[in-house]
Order: sequence, then structure tokens, then C-alpha cells
Amino acid sequence: MTKTVKSLMRRTAAGLMIGAVAFATTGASAQAEGAMAGKKVIFVPIAMGISLTEGWARRMKEHATANGYTLDIRDPAFNTGVMSELLAKAISEKPDVLVVHNPTVQLLARQIRQAEAQGIKVLQINLQSSQPSTAFVGANWERIGHEIAEDIVKECGTGSGKSGKVAIIPGQLTAADSVMMNEAAMKVFAEHPEIEVVSNQASDWEPEKARQITTTVLQQSPDLCAIFGHWDVHTMGAGNAVKDAGKTDDVLVYATGGGDDVTCKAVEDGVLDRVWSYDADGQGQDAGEIVDRLLQGATGDGSPLQVESKLKIIKAGASYDPSLCWKR
Repeated sequence: MTKTVKSLMRRTAAGLMIGAVAFATTGASAQAEGAMAGKKVIFVPIAMGISLTEGWARRMKEHATANGYTLDIRDPAFNTGVMSELLAKAISEKPDVLVVHNPTVQLLARQIRQAEAQGIKVLQINLQSSQPSTAFVGANWERIGHEIAEDIVKECGTGSGKSGKVAIIPGQLTAADSVMMNEAAMKVFAEHPEIEVVSNQASDWEPEKARQITTTVLQQSPDLCAIFGHWDVHTMGAGNAVKDAGKTDDVLVYATGGGDDVTCKAVEDGVLDRVWSYDADGQGQDAGEIVDRLLQGATGDGSPLQVESKLKIIKAGASYDPSLCWKR
């Protein structure tokens, strides 16, 4: 057999192997898409029209379109009573997957349990219920609370020359993020008696209410050192109160959030100083991938499927980097 013939045979065999791999990959992809086609997903957020939920919905819609299933969004517009009603209706429609965004740890617990008992897989996004479900995508709130509290100790504690006074502004005291972050932060503060929490009042996620709370706190504690807001959108109200009082250089405003370009603009304008971002755009992508897996039969084998969101710290000053924020 000549070298030319042998070489041709090797090239032909290699081509057949590559073709077989490509065919197998294409076949597996088509099979996966076929398993999802025609299925139904319902998303019940706390509200649409905010960067978090819009970011999640955009990415989940991309997955739905690519894989041939439907994504139906039911918007309660911050009304918890309406949210419970919408969830009850969604369960009655027997979707394949239900995606929920819990306003508090208890509100939807019974309905999540009911949905799962009926064979509906539930993905909880960013805010957990006390009731576990098949899957969760979201931030590590304990870690965020611990890290922010440690940074506050560094900036306001012993040796800082500051008062050590801190105001905490949750969205709701019974929301999962507030419960976990407050608990983690208080553990840190307990080890530093020079830190004094002078206020821990919920804003109900409203910027204007956060502004009013902050204005009152600044009147009562003009030497306030830091504000720890549990969501960047309402914390911007607190930051604006600090600016109005002429205390931008004296009071550090901390927040958490989804890290969109509005957040970066608030940092640029001196409304927020430091934001622990859990990247809502990335969360939406993770949620879409988890929904795909659930529609293909993933169950977690008794343990919830979980994706912990990556953290990005957006800070004012020399280290500020606008590329850390995503654009709507």
C-alpha cells in the first residue's frame, strides 16, 4: 500500500470520526431542544419594571425562544396579596416549571410546597422562602452581610476616628436577604462594641421612604458614619438624603444590588459609595440554564440544584470600574 493511499485512508477515517462526533453532538442538542419544546414556564416576580426582574426575564426569554418553550410572566407590582393570588392561579395551570421571587421567607412557603407536591418544579430566584424547592439561583446573603459589616468596622471602628454609628435600611425585615444579612452583620458588630447600630428600619423597598428614614437618622445622629442599605434602588433614596444634608464626605453609603448601569451612575454621582453586586444579568443567564435542566428532567436527587451568584464590588474612588455594571 503506498504512502499516499495510507495518508488518504487516515484522513478519511479522521473525517468520519469528526463527522460522527459532530452528528452525535448535534443529535444530543436536538434531543435536548425537543425535550423542552412546547413546555410551559411561569415566572412570578415581586414586580416587573425594575432592573433585577427585567434582567432576569430578558435572559430567561432568550432560553425559552432558543429551546421552544413558553415563558409567561405574571406581575403583582409589589402587591403581596395579588402575588399569592397569581401564584395560586399559576399552580392551577400546571406549568412544568414555576419561577418565584419571594418577598418574605414565609409568604409563599405553603404554595411552593403545594406546587412541588403536584409535580411542578419550582426555581426560587435570589430571595429564598423558608420552604426549600427543586432549585435556587441567587446571592450568598450571609457572605455579603459579613463582608459589608467587616468593611464598616474597618471604616468606622477603632482607629478610624469616626463615631462607629451605623444605620441599617432593609427592604423588609422578613425578606430573606434582610434576615440573612442582618444576622451576619450583627455577628461581626458583636465582636466590635465600638460599632453602634442606631437605626434598623425597613423602607418597604421605597426610595422615598429610605430618604425620609435617613433624614431623621441624620437629625438624631449627625455624626453617623455609615448606612447599610439592603438594595441599591431604595438605598439611592438614603444616599440622596446624605447629599442633601451635605454629609457626602462624612457618611459612607453601602448597598447591595443587581449591578446595572444605573447603579454605576449612582456611584459616579456620589449617591452610593460601595455596592456588593450579585450581577442580575448573570443571574438571569443562570436561571435560564437551570430552567433548561429542569425541563429536561433534572431533579437535584433530593438536594436543591443551586447556583451561587458571583459577587462584584463596585466602589467609588480610584478603583471604580464602570465595566463591572451591565447595561439594560
